[in-house]
Amino acid sequence: MSQTFQHHGQLAAACAEWAKISLTGLQPRRTLNLSDKKADWKEALSALKRFANSDSYKAHQDFQAHAALENYWKWKEVGEQARWLLIYGIDLGLCGDVLRPIYQEVVALWIDAASVAEHARASMAQETGEDYGVGAPINTRADDYAVAVTLLSLATLLDAQDDVPAIDEHVLAFDTDQLLDYLCAGGLQLQQVSEELFHKRPYGAMKPFFEQLEALPDPLLPYLQTQYQEFLKLSPKQQKKGSPWLGTGYWALEVAALAVLYDWDDSALRSSPHYPADLVDYARGRLAQTESGDF
Repeated sequence: MSQTFQHHGQLAAACAEWAKISLTGLQPRRTLNLSDKKADWKEALSALKRFANSDSYKAHQDFQAHAALENYWKWKEVGEQARWLLIYGIDLGLCGDVLRPIYQEVVALWIDAASVAEHARASMAQETGEDYGVGAPINTRADDYAVAVTLLSLATLLDAQDDVPAIDEHVLAFDTDQLLDYLCAGGLQLQQVSEELFHKRPYGAMKPFFEQLEALPDPLLPYLQTQYQEFLKLSPKQQKKGSPWLGTGYWALEVAALAVLYDWDDSALRSSPHYPADLVDYARGRLAQTESGDF
């Protein structure tokens, strides 16, 4: 008999709602093969639906020891698929009001993954005397870092900053660097910000921004040019040279989130094809409505 576990979201019901989203007549945010991108969306959604109806999701506490550990890795894989569903939705042109509840459900999935990790850790310790190093759902010192940047950036861009404290505590286990601390600013009152950047590519190129006395967008213009526009034109072989590139994909979500947090005049940033200007407008619109009392 499984112990009672209260999920933070309702993944099966959410998947049923997402399946109703019409992909017809959308205006993609970038040039792409529309048929292929729709197929990517549907494949990711199908994977999430299967997971939502599985015992892995519904009764993770029934898994013990090594089975619990394997189930935890499955949760991490599904969390990554959920993150890509969001990216595909952005690519396809889904509006902020459609993306926002998807984002909130994806965050709920990652928060639940923290409970799955805790169960796997305890179960392995009971069985073997070792916890097998089961860490936070998102290891910010590894390739998972891109997921952390995505979740924290979209918290600002989709006006879901109430989720930031739970992401920081449960999903990241407070293991944040300079960029992640900056991105947490909309949801946390940080007394101190790290001066370390965990990953050189592409984020090391943001150092000129962080080293300013006043937070201005100017250093982010060459960052967008070199670390996104020029990098993404390279061949896959060239892109793999050097340390791993852990950007969020086509979209420089971290730059857009900073533009909202600092309320910059972002007219220069909008010249970059990798800057999701309409999501910045969406976030600013919701913030303005909140301040005016319309929400």
